[in-house]
Amino acid sequence: MLQSASHADHFHDYASTERDEAFATNGMAAPYRAIIEALNQSSPSELRARQQRLDRAAAELGIQFALPGERNRNGIDWKLDLFPRVLSAEDWDLIARGVIQRAEAFNAYISDLYHEQKILSERVLPFELPLCDPAFQRSFSGIDAPGGRYCLTGAFDLIRMPDGEWQVLENQLATPIGVSYILQNRRLLAQCFPELFATMDVAPVASFSTYLAEALRAQSDSANPNIVLLTRGENDQTFFEEGFLARHMGIAVVRPGDLLVRDSRVYLKTIRGLERVDIIYRRVESASVDPIATPGTGFTGVPGLVNVVRKGNVAIVNSLGSGVADNRAILRYSDRIVGYYTGHRALLPTAPTYHLSDPDQRDFVAENHENMILKPVQDHESLRQRLGWKGMLDTPADVQRLAKRHPEYCVAQPIIAPSQLPRYSGGNFAPHTVFMRAFFILGDEPMVLPGGLTRQTSKQHKPGRLSISAEGMKDTWVPAHAVLERDVQISPEDTGERISIGSRTAEALYWAGRYLNRAENTARQFYTLENLRWDQLGLMDQKAYWPLMQAVAAATGQQKFAKRKRPPRDTLKFSTQLVLDPMESASVNACIRSAQYNLGSVRGSISPECWQTLRELVIYLDGQSRARNSRACLRESSEQVVSEVARFQGVAERTMLHDDAWQFYRIGGFLERALGALYLLEVALPRAAETYRAEDEESTDLTALLRLTGSLDAYRREFRSRAYLDRVARLLLLSPNNPSSVNFCLRNARYCLGTLNTTGERSIGLRIQTEVDALIACLESLPISRMFPSPVPGLDAGGTPDEPARVQPDDVRDQLNALTKEVEALHEKIEDVFFSHQHVYARAPTLFEG
Repeated sequence: MLQSASHADHFHDYASTERDEAFATNGMAAPYRAIIEALNQSSPSELRARQQRLDRAAAELGIQFALPGERNRNGIDWKLDLFPRVLSAEDWDLIARGVIQRAEAFNAYISDLYHEQKILSERVLPFELPLCDPAFQRSFSGIDAPGGRYCLTGAFDLIRMPDGEWQVLENQLATPIGVSYILQNRRLLAQCFPELFATMDVAPVASFSTYLAEALRAQSDSANPNIVLLTRGENDQTFFEEGFLARHMGIAVVRPGDLLVRDSRVYLKTIRGLERVDIIYRRVESASVDPIATPGTGFTGVPGLVNVVRKGNVAIVNSLGSGVADNRAILRYSDRIVGYYTGHRALLPTAPTYHLSDPDQRDFVAENHENMILKPVQDHESLRQRLGWKGMLDTPADVQRLAKRHPEYCVAQPIIAPSQLPRYSGGNFAPHTVFMRAFFILGDEPMVLPGGLTRQTSKQHKPGRLSISAEGMKDTWVPAHAVLERDVQISPEDTGERISIGSRTAEALYWAGRYLNRAENTARQFYTLENLRWDQLGLMDQKAYWPLMQAVAAATGQQKFAKRKRPPRDTLKFSTQLVLDPMESASVNACIRSAQYNLGSVRGSISPECWQTLRELVIYLDGQSRARNSRACLRESSEQVVSEVARFQGVAERTMLHDDAWQFYRIGGFLERALGALYLLEVALPRAAETYRAEDEESTDLTALLRLTGSLDAYRREFRSRAYLDRVARLLLLSPNNPSSVNFCLRNARYCLGTLNTTGERSIGLRIQTEVDALIACLESLPISRMFPSPVPGLDAGGTPDEPARVQPDDVRDQLNALTKEVEALHEKIEDVFFSHQHVYARAPTLFEG
């Protein structure tokens, strides 16, 4: 090994084998020489630091991976190894040609199976294999795909044998998973270890999502087709991938409930009503798209959708029923299928596979069971539905039980011993087995994503279903000169037609804005109260500040605490619930988590920078909630939340597109801030009025109230005097310039509603704008002079030089309570008009019927 004596030798004790790609039998493999030398330029501590940066970056992005059927429903934390995989130009040429050949063959197989079924009539493979497949749905027969592309995009799991031969282990043609992780792997490794990329000119991967978007657009004749990505929701294991792809392609993520069928068309429920959908990028199982076409599956789906597809009024990618190509029982015949449809020998042979429905194959597997891996023929939920299988199918024991009861639904493959590569762990490099998933697009110019998703396992790993393991991933490199450059397709001219965001997307962003503002309000209020050093105050001072503490408790839903007649001796329990308790729905921690949940459900609508900022805050609060509770810890946590939410707002302002999605996020924030101020003032002002004395030199409780709302500096700049009750009320209720005032928040919410351009036939938002205008007028007409008469003659309006009027707490309470109810009703109207569309249902109950 060529190694400078001044540098570390991290591979001195590396135990290479004959299967190792990086260390051949005669020494270091040429493609890895420069990489190993670059790694040896770093000290052991530097390598550990870089790997930690990779792990931390993945955690901050919330990257997880899991496959349908896996028992770990929370997903597996993403782990990326700093040692990349390098494919030679010769290997990549074979892989690229072999993947396209196999993709074209199985595309033809799917078409044939749902039309003439020539491959069955000519007895190329047993007819019972595809026809008894749970993924085969007769209701999809005769449906044509645009351009004949039944599997527009897909993937194959590949292994490299010790002799250098590449084999196909499985097909992934229904809903291929993993593209987003390839793109993220490249970005993270380039950020954390850029020196590695100086060793080789690596073919880029970032353009794959652009090519996929262009291929999707080509499935419709529309000049500006409306494309949506159909998912089962944020609880699905692959939702991270779906949000990532949608954001990169600029399309909306929708769930079945967001779509409906009307007049043989598919529509998306948006903030402006119904908008037609032209292309659906399907990320759900075929059997779950339409309960009418596939009854008894237990999925809701979109009733009538298959009929719309059959009439050619919407394109679904990949084609419905394309999962028949993933049937592991036909792997034994895959090379024959490739030859049948292409007329050529398969460039990538298939790994040996045995179907247990055949007695001879079943006996052979039983005799060699120690060297075999059992797998179900499909990972689809429809397999479990057909069999009435109540358990999972993601462990060897599960599959063994299935094989005993239903051998026709199981296959076996010999334990694979493919190539290995070094993996960095615990400060050392050790050999680990690697597998690869190669992705393709079958457009007018078929392409294969340079590299692939390389997965690694431990040396002793015995893969059950080759899912993403906790051992993690590797970035996969292909020399740039080995990849043919593609001409970038020019998108059709934009017609100028505006595509609205979905109602569910708008609602999620609206609630994210509310939760973040609620967390920031609560954290700031707590920090202000804690600075009073409650545990060090005397009894008289505690009684003086108790109304403010009760006001904060009432504003955050702590009614039991708010209704106490006497101040407690210690508020630590209350403070802990208010800040860090994730089970307390109004706590700062819970609000931040709720914001993360809502933004995570529409991740394609926010920038990666926003998500990373929020993830950093969630990780910080997780650590704080596990620490020992103390006033110092709580103060630090609340101060950090105020700072980080402000940073999030700045990042969002700078990086998010200021479109309809942005406006709904702002509407939620302004409405929450207005309500938070009213909840606080509704309790604080009447109680402050009861004890208020104008002759006092300084009203400390009013000053504290200004601090609670973040308005003390604004008050000083506006009035340049000590705190007077009437002036505080004017600033917090009526000021058009104070960001914490109710008037300011309502005016800005009104502006955001106005930017939605709901005009002409889609003027559904005009009514709510009019009602906001009326609410602002009602607010500005509040009799502040009567509610809070000026105590100082000639200072402000109200009062007389002889005898100042007295503040009436009950009057103040009634007026503020009425105003709060009006603002709360505004939320219901926004929900009615933009999210649930109940105003439409009430006016035309049959409007949305299919």
